[in-house]
Amino acid sequence: MLAPLLAAALAFTPAPLPLATFDGEPSDKKWSVMNDPVMGGQSHSSLSMSEGFGSFRGKCAIVPFLHAPGFCQMSTTHGLFAEPNFKDASAYIDGALYLTVRSAEAYSGFKVSFTAKHAKRPGGGGIHHAGPSFKADFNVVPGSQFRTVRVPFSSFSVDWSEYTGKCDSKDPDGVQHHCCSPEHPEVCATAQHLSEITGISLWAEGVEGEFHLDVASIGAGPK
Repeated sequence: MLAPLLAAALAFTPAPLPLATFDGEPSDKKWSVMNDPVMGGQSHSSLSMSEGFGSFRGKCAIVPFLHAPGFCQMSTTHGLFAEPNFKDASAYIDGALYLTVRSAEAYSGFKVSFTAKHAKRPGGGGIHHAGPSFKADFNVVPGSQFRTVRVPFSSFSVDWSEYTGKCDSKDPDGVQHHCCSPEHPEVCATAQHLSEITGISLWAEGVEGEFHLDVASIGAGPK
């Protein structure tokens, strides 16, 4: 039953460059989960592997200290002395990241991010619990079929708030974050960044509620 659903979804994908899959191919990555560990976060999640996809589920809960939702995250991992091995996606800088996913829940807080060598946050302070990464929102229509979701690389910003996960919000300390735009090109992903990807993460963040996301593949492709 799963194979026809995946085949139908992939048939509409414009031949993306595989960056992460879950079908035993060489592009497969190891994954782990992390939940909001700071300030008494109460979110929880789990990740299980099935034939052809990974199943990321849990609940994004209110962080009592912040009176706001926290986050759950599934991320690629690599060994202590092993270099991350991602294909060069720089040819698709004018294109997008393509996610083949399905969501069993109507959840609106999904985000995707990637880390890259030479990525730098702009100045301006703010709290940082991890290294810089480029992050963008994405939406999945809930249902039983896998869908291919397009996330333009122009929608990713390295300047996102660790309070909300968004690039258009202001932190409690007054730091204003910025999304990728002609006015703020310094926060945008570049072809060099896409040639040096070191990790990929999927998030349930900033929206309280239960979520269940199945992920079959992640790749880069043209418009």
